[in-house]
Amino acid sequence: MIGRTLNHYRIVCALGKGGMGEVYAAEDTRLHRLVALKILPPASADDPDRLARFRREAEVLAALNHPHVVTVYSVEEDADTHFLTMELVEGATLAEILPARGFPLPRLLRLAIPLVDAVAAAHAHDVVHRDLKPSNVMVGPDDRVKVLDFGLAKLQRAAGEASALATTLASTTTGANVLLGTPAYMSPEQIEGRAIEPRTDIFSLGVLLYEMATGGRPFRGESSISLASSILKDTPPPILEARSDLPPDLDRIVRRCLAKDPSRRFQTAADLRNELEELQQSASATTAAAAVWAAWALLLRPRARPSPAPLATFRQLTSQPGAELFGSLSPDGGWVVYAGEGAGNRDIYLQSTTGQTAINLTADSPADDEQPAFSPDGERIAFRSGREGGGIFVMGRTGEAVRRVTRGGFNPAWSPDGKTLAYTTGRMELRPQNSEGRSELWIVEVSGGEPRRLYGGDAIVPSWSPGGGRIAFSQRLQVERNVSLHTIAASGGEPVFVHGTKEIEWNPVWSPDGRYLYYSSDKGGSMNLWRIALDETSGQPRGEPQPITTPATFLAHLSVSGDGRRLAYSSVVETQNIQALPFDPLKGVPDGEPVYVTTGSRRWSSPDPSPDGEWIACYTQVQPEGDLYVVRPDGTGLRQVTGDAAVDRVPRWSPDGQWIAAFSDRSGEIQVWKIRFDGSDLQQVTSGARHSLVAWSPDGSRLAVAAAGESDHDAQRDLLLMDARLPWAAQAPKRHAAPPPLGLFVPNSWSPDGRRIAGQYGFATPGIVLFSIADGRFERVTEIGEWPVWLPDGERILFVSRGREFHVLDTRTRESRRVFSVARDTLGPPRLTRDGRFAYFSRRVTEADLWLANLE
Repeated sequence: MIGRTLNHYRIVCALGKGGMGEVYAAEDTRLHRLVALKILPPASADDPDRLARFRREAEVLAALNHPHVVTVYSVEEDADTHFLTMELVEGATLAEILPARGFPLPRLLRLAIPLVDAVAAAHAHDVVHRDLKPSNVMVGPDDRVKVLDFGLAKLQRAAGEASALATTLASTTTGANVLLGTPAYMSPEQIEGRAIEPRTDIFSLGVLLYEMATGGRPFRGESSISLASSILKDTPPPILEARSDLPPDLDRIVRRCLAKDPSRRFQTAADLRNELEELQQSASATTAAAAVWAAWALLLRPRARPSPAPLATFRQLTSQPGAELFGSLSPDGGWVVYAGEGAGNRDIYLQSTTGQTAINLTADSPADDEQPAFSPDGERIAFRSGREGGGIFVMGRTGEAVRRVTRGGFNPAWSPDGKTLAYTTGRMELRPQNSEGRSELWIVEVSGGEPRRLYGGDAIVPSWSPGGGRIAFSQRLQVERNVSLHTIAASGGEPVFVHGTKEIEWNPVWSPDGRYLYYSSDKGGSMNLWRIALDETSGQPRGEPQPITTPATFLAHLSVSGDGRRLAYSSVVETQNIQALPFDPLKGVPDGEPVYVTTGSRRWSSPDPSPDGEWIACYTQVQPEGDLYVVRPDGTGLRQVTGDAAVDRVPRWSPDGQWIAAFSDRSGEIQVWKIRFDGSDLQQVTSGARHSLVAWSPDGSRLAVAAAGESDHDAQRDLLLMDARLPWAAQAPKRHAAPPPLGLFVPNSWSPDGRRIAGQYGFATPGIVLFSIADGRFERVTEIGEWPVWLPDGERILFVSRGREFHVLDTRTRESRRVFSVARDTLGPPRLTRDGRFAYFSRRVTEADLWLANLE
């Protein structure tokens, strides 16, 4: 072909082969410029499918106008030769310049961000590339990136938007037995012949990013079949095993891209780009890991005189999908037990701190088993289990001889002599500030006997001091919504305040010498590691808190080895977005698959549809503020309703659509407020003792409010019925005392006929409760569930159970059935449109991996 002229293009040299043809440099003799020609081979020109895909590439590229996508000038023919004319990009392909050990982080991000941005632009035009790989990415002399070869691109169209191009695509789709793409970069759904959509490209970008970071591919195989099997089944080694100099956030980003389930990947390329940009911004502020951990080691080691900082290393212990939480190190630091989700429910796994193979110790239990704690001698494991009604259990270190210690209880902690367990009555996992209800502190002899209440106020996540004289715990302050640190004598008495006035400080763990308390705190803006010196005998603090920087952006569940030289923790990444689930109100079942209303890394909570179904009210919280927003059901039109230093939560539309009620701390204590849809006319509704969660009567004339007691730590929640039309000073509200033993009722939904209110007895005690307006009687109608909402018929209720299931309850028969569930994610409170055709809820995706700091 060299020297040949096609139309007015004289071919100068060959450049390479693309997915659909051969590429040459050519001179445009009319415009006197160099261009690239992509020529379809003669044999392919006789193939209607190949010719259609070739033409499709021209149409796809012509629809895109992006600085990092190669520009197409024309599609032409000369006799029987079909070709495209395109921008000639100077430089080399990513495959040609990729170092054997990957790029340094600054250059990796400099190349990756425009690459992902180009894919995001293609997706914005409903174009899926389907063949992203290093040879299809050109890098110019100034690191200018261009994405090439859209020959396998697929156009996505919403229903009712089919075009001539879409029709062409449909007619040229390959058969089920033909794979389009390059196997090493294909997604699981491509390999299995399932529907292709933008998240397919997200997976391919994950493979690219992995290769750019390490120089090697995440999935390997000696044949296409074995490679495909690896993509479908294998979990790639963490990036940090090959490149310990890279930040853990990059590994987290790449692993999320490589999720087998598309719903667990980034939902858009724009979200992935934003994450990479944030990583780029923070990278310059990140200190060298060795220096960080050397400083940590200096802090941890008790010493009489300065000593050289020991060389420290850290590495990732787990990388399974889902969350690995509640890590507990054996006293010698050689083993770790944790709760994982690999078998579909939560089980307890045992793993060497020098290996990657985990042993499921509770595989024989279908119930959730979690919160393990190694005994001081390392021979037993205490844990929380949902089996047999739930409680604290103890087993041998390899899972043998399981026996019950208590009925009920959470977060067990061993006394240093191994004879006693401290535990709490309320469950705590990752968000202590969002939980409700009192959690008491109890102790029990491991050998048997009656449990004894040590403290009746609020207490979560206990930790026994090395000398055995005191127990540290965190306490949730209901007014400020903060979480503070306290200690109490193991024999009982009044707690001693340690620290925490505005912060969230939890998960306390004593240092082995008893001189320090290590804990998680958001004091520095992110949930990271802190310590405070204190006197073990009195529990009094002896100084100000000190931050200890770790690679985690959200650190939880810290555990220290017996010599203080090894530390394990969970590095947690959570996203929470709103989904819409089509629902059939007559059958009481979903009528389709859920779709995302919001995407991205912000935490969106408590969606509530407006009466006309045109808007969704919700809130998002970025510490320390929380603000109300409204958004269209299709995700457009996002608008902020409140925006100040206050924490505004759980919005509820008035039946006429004119007001949004929520609870807020803007007056200095938690009260109910209301605001117009457009953000105007903010008004305080309640005053005095704390008032929180609210439900409107169907005619909008009354409000049901959760009314708290007077004490900061009083978990009382009575039901208050008030006139929604009158100011607080003119109110004569009727208060209905919630029944014992908890004295707690949270209203959530008023029945369409106005006769009943559905709610629950707090959050630590599941079960749906109905309140009768006529006789003022509370009745618990289920043993499971929370956040109930009435269906339009006024007889059935939709509620969430265990955070992973939606159930429908018939209040006439008291029978409930599961109608929707997820395997690992967490479902938030559902809210139905007025016609019952859609259920809106938040869906939280939690990824958490166990990490180890080795200070030897």
